[in-house]
Amino acid sequence: MKTILCTLILALASLAMSAAQWHGTWTGTLDVGVAKIPLVLHLDSTGATLDSPAQGANGIPCTLHVGDNDIDITIASIGAGYRGAMAGDSITGTFSQGGQSFALTFMRKVERIVHGPRNYVEEQVTFGHDNVTLAGTLTLPKGASRVPAVVLITGSGPQDRDETILGHKPFKAIADSLGNHGIAVLRYDDRGVGGSSMATGYETTRDFALDATAAVRYLLKRAEIDPKRTGYIGHSEGGTIAILNHGDVAFVITLAAPGVKGKDLLIKQNEMIVRAAGSEWTPAMASMVDSVFTLIDTCRDEAVLKSMLGRFPAVKGQVSILATPWYRTFVQLDPTPSLKAIAKSRQPMLACNGEWDDQVNCDQNLSAIARWVPSATVKRYPQLNHLFQHCDKREQALNYSGNSEDFNPQVIADIVAFIKGL
Repeated sequence: MKTILCTLILALASLAMSAAQWHGTWTGTLDVGVAKIPLVLHLDSTGATLDSPAQGANGIPCTLHVGDNDIDITIASIGAGYRGAMAGDSITGTFSQGGQSFALTFMRKVERIVHGPRNYVEEQVTFGHDNVTLAGTLTLPKGASRVPAVVLITGSGPQDRDETILGHKPFKAIADSLGNHGIAVLRYDDRGVGGSSMATGYETTRDFALDATAAVRYLLKRAEIDPKRTGYIGHSEGGTIAILNHGDVAFVITLAAPGVKGKDLLIKQNEMIVRAAGSEWTPAMASMVDSVFTLIDTCRDEAVLKSMLGRFPAVKGQVSILATPWYRTFVQLDPTPSLKAIAKSRQPMLACNGEWDDQVNCDQNLSAIARWVPSATVKRYPQLNHLFQHCDKREQALNYSGNSEDFNPQVIADIVAFIKGL
């Protein structure tokens, strides 16, 4: 189980497949006895990938073979595999890793639709910078004239404009509610997703920050938008980008944003996930994780970094991922200077975090934001997880697929009240 937890931390890629009857998003929960790990399998005409949302791992590469009813998947980067048979909207089979086998059933995910009144119109738009084109949806209140507006920035990993995760569409829910409250919203596909330009695989958080700046510049050209009431709403890594890019906008709203250096956040994230799985966070484990992230933080030579990371058995299969430009940049990024700049300018800021967030720890990160930006409005939400879903029990916080909530309405209400109060 610990091997699964260690190796499912982060990965990227894709491969090709056929057989359209397999296409879609499939969700399942891997029960390894002391922990239940939600998994998401994406199958379409361009390839196949696996996500482990609770561990922040998106797009783990899969090699697969499909028959009329059988599927055989190899997940080389984590030394795992899956064999199953499809019957209707379910795939029943066995997940194998490290000599262990576990029963695993995937169910085809039906995408949720946000219902309710629509006092807005939606416009499909494109914008960009340099050689990057981004495709998105602009939600405009009906009869919009100099209305407040926000750009939504997704979390880590390639995401569509709705930030679709396990069938939930948090950004669509936010856009729907804000649009009905007279606030314009621009949300867009990340590079490599939907209608946006292909990703090179070498992008970092700073590259994605340029995309967010392009989105704001597009908004500010629209006559319907009030530039003095235009801001960012960033989720997770998107919150980091909102903080880094604060000079672009009139206000900043963060949702589960890092308030500390990436290295410190990821160390705490590993601890929280291990504890959530029911395992002990031992001094030896803490020392090893600290050594790994300190090395990534300080070593600037990629070849040397890979060689030194290879000495840690627990991450040996993840060396190529841990040494990627994106990962190294994220570990090294420190939002503190930007937070201090926000405080100095007294720029309006709303920082939100769920108290049951095991990916971006509430105490660690909200405390840092409150420390560096005393004027910020800081909100902690009991029983909300990283996706801002309400959980009945603490152990349900990482079970994103088993939660029916797209995005907690109280958080949306607080966002609306903050913007309306500017």
